[in-house]
Amino acid sequence: MRSYKEGIAYQYLKETKYDRESIFRRDDLGPIPRPSVYKNYPNADRVTLPKPAFEETESLWRILDQRRSRRHYTAEPISIQTLANLLWATQGITLSASEYQFRTAPSAGALYPVETYLSIHYVSDIRPGIYHYNILDFALEEITQGNFADRLARAALDQAMVAGGAALFIWTAIVLRSMWKYRNRCIRYIFMDAGHIAQNLQLAATALNLGCCPIGAFYDEEINQLLRIDGEEETAIYLAAVGNLSS
Repeated sequence: MRSYKEGIAYQYLKETKYDRESIFRRDDLGPIPRPSVYKNYPNADRVTLPKPAFEETESLWRILDQRRSRRHYTAEPISIQTLANLLWATQGITLSASEYQFRTAPSAGALYPVETYLSIHYVSDIRPGIYHYNILDFALEEITQGNFADRLARAALDQAMVAGGAALFIWTAIVLRSMWKYRNRCIRYIFMDAGHIAQNLQLAATALNLGCCPIGAFYDEEINQLLRIDGEEETAIYLAAVGNLSS
């Protein structure tokens, strides 16, 4: 039996540590192509999102104090305006400077490897389906029509909150967006980025009196297949359910 320190988790941390001697040493990966910062589906049906409306909420300190993972939701729809506010909170563009469009959540090297997809279950003025969030145009691009709530719940190890929410956020990583610069260490940064984004969603949901629960346990390839991505150059890494709180 191997020691846990010989497992892939410990070995990855060991192999991607920086020190003063190794940080500038070249690895054996060869040239890594740099993909586009933005992904889009040019032939998809689109839902143009309303501009974010910044309503009066509790103070940031109160919101931080109230933030919890909430797992029980009603079937009452959330509005398209509410969804737009949540999406903007996660990855909305806040500043354009030269070639960069900075967002609400930080990203290592401003490379933004994380993409957002949505499974819409109960959102006013948006039919159920799987959508991709076009950040640059602030719009949703429809990938597949239909309600996939139950299928996604099964893919998330039968966690009922996935099916009960008004929407499920699905975050993927386009690995080469970070890897071309950070090489093998990129995986550390990709998951940091996803954590920043998820926290923004939780704080925004709390401010709007919604429930939200991040989810890390799921059958990866079942999610990838629903999104129609290859699971290698782009793969699912994180989920979060959002909905109106049940009393």
